Amino acid sequence: MSLRYGLLGLLSYQDMTGYELKKTFDSSLHFMWSVKASQIYRELQKMESESIVKSSIVEQPKRFDRKVYSVTESGKTAFATWIAKFPQGLLAPIRDEFIIRVFFGKYVGLENLEFEIKRYKKQEEEELATLDIIEDSAKKAADRDGFEKDLFYWLLTVSRA
Repeated sequence: MSLRYGLLGLLSYQDMTGYELKKTFDSSLHFMWSVKASQIYRELQKMESESIVKSSIVEQPKRFDRKVYSVTESGKTAFATWIAKFPQGLLAPIRDEFIIRVFFGKYVGLENLEFEIKRYKKQEEEELATLDIIEDSAKKAADRDGFEKDLFYWLLTVSRA
């Protein structure tokens, strides 16, 4: 996935600032795609120059003004074209440094490997707990913001993770 399509997808729900896009990525898509704020702002700038998104400044009393992004018709078309074309290979590429080290475990040593496996297990348990939180917040957001029809698809992605 190109970052731009993730941003277009999120902006199809509602207009957002770069900060709000980063928060939304972190609370809903981080297990599929991790992104830094600088990447988001750089991509938004590029997308705006290509007229895929547009921005407007929203003035706020006693606060910094907000730059809010929205999808243009051209952006909606680009997103619709992308979303309709699934890739040939549907499995995510596997580049798992941890499992490679396990494969060559005799060079690591059993004691070190045991420590790393326990560390791995702890991180996996933390990730599962995070996914539970994401699932719960998705249900609440769908109910609160009227995205009940989207919830089914959101939960499919959480289940895959």
